[in-house]
Amino acid sequence: MESLRKHIVICVLLSIASLALFAQEPLNKKKTIKEVKAHLKAERYSQAEDMLGKVMTDKNPEVMSDAEFYYLRLQTLQGLATAENRNMFLNTRPDTAKYFTYIYRIHEYGFTCDSLDRLPDEKGRVRPSYTSHIISMLSAYRNNIKSAGKYYYKKNKFDDAYRFFNLYLSTLHHPLITGAKDYKLDEDTLSLANLAVFSAYNAAKYKNVLKYLPMAMKDSTDYALLCQIGSRSCMELKDTLGAVSYLRDGWKTDPLQEYFYVNLIDYHVERREYVDAIQIIDKQLVAEPQKRLLWYLKGKCEQCIDSVDVAVDCYNKAVEIQPDDALSYSSLGGIYIDKARSVYDVNSYKIGTQAFTRAKNAQNKIYKQAQDALENSRKIAPNNPELWHEGLMEVYYKLNLGKELQELEQLPITPVSNQPDEKAKKVKQ
Repeated sequence: MESLRKHIVICVLLSIASLALFAQEPLNKKKTIKEVKAHLKAERYSQAEDMLGKVMTDKNPEVMSDAEFYYLRLQTLQGLATAENRNMFLNTRPDTAKYFTYIYRIHEYGFTCDSLDRLPDEKGRVRPSYTSHIISMLSAYRNNIKSAGKYYYKKNKFDDAYRFFNLYLSTLHHPLITGAKDYKLDEDTLSLANLAVFSAYNAAKYKNVLKYLPMAMKDSTDYALLCQIGSRSCMELKDTLGAVSYLRDGWKTDPLQEYFYVNLIDYHVERREYVDAIQIIDKQLVAEPQKRLLWYLKGKCEQCIDSVDVAVDCYNKAVEIQPDDALSYSSLGGIYIDKARSVYDVNSYKIGTQAFTRAKNAQNKIYKQAQDALENSRKIAPNNPELWHEGLMEVYYKLNLGKELQELEQLPITPVSNQPDEKAKKVKQ
């Protein structure tokens, strides 16, 4: 039994040693190339691809720097692509995605092969051997790159779509592309740039969006939409100035597009630049005098610079345009409450005098204005107590409306959570 164990151990050690020797055995490049060529001649492309896949790794740096291996890989991939294309033509279980993968890799290996082939020799001479063949091969598959991008775009596979659009657009002026005899710049280049932008945006790859946005914007067809995508992408990348630039450009292009001017207003409001925000609103009101949102925003901004009477006029204009505007009624109620408080504060030391009585009456009159506004807000938005509950509590208390106050105190108030804004929908599908 003991001798059997020793025998097994020795066998295992010998196996490990033989594997180590095999792993350390240097690659015989000539032999490998000969075998690959034999596979190619016999159209055994899968076997050639398997062999090249094993030797073309970081473990074999001498192979990874040899243009001949890349050229063999190109021939192999071309054979595989041709076979798959035949299946597509004959409709014998074609794999379209596999075919497009072969096309993509042909371009990858083609560019690398040519780069290595152009390296100077020991005497500093550059004598490429494969350039003309590579140019011919890439030219033959050029349109397939566009087709692949559109194929994946229609399937909502936006990362893959962008990958192919990027390959096509980034090589527009590459010598291996422009060197083809029948080369001409495609008329649909700008539309492809659009699709690249839309693909990157839908894939939430915002840096990629900005890469082709300037090219896409040379076509005015979707200019306003591209400005919107540009501003959103810059916002995601924390590039505020870039976002504002696209917003201004978009507002100039499409003045009635709410997205542009509302976000510009928000930009200035966040920085407490209320006068700048009002200037945008006033300019927009010239084009849209009956826009309720603009009057509401103007009221808010005027209120922030203590133009209270102007703010009241703005809110009144908003509810005149849209009678069910709970927000403007709520804001009116808040202004009236502030006014009523100031009347009381100014005259509080004159208790018992005629001046105090007049001030108290004036205060009650203003509180009744607040009551009307807040009760309208409650009527319109009963399920949003944040707009009216706290204000009405003060109003009913100050006006000694005990029954109304008691009813209000018994309401089960549940805070309304702010729902996040809906993300931008997918574009151009």
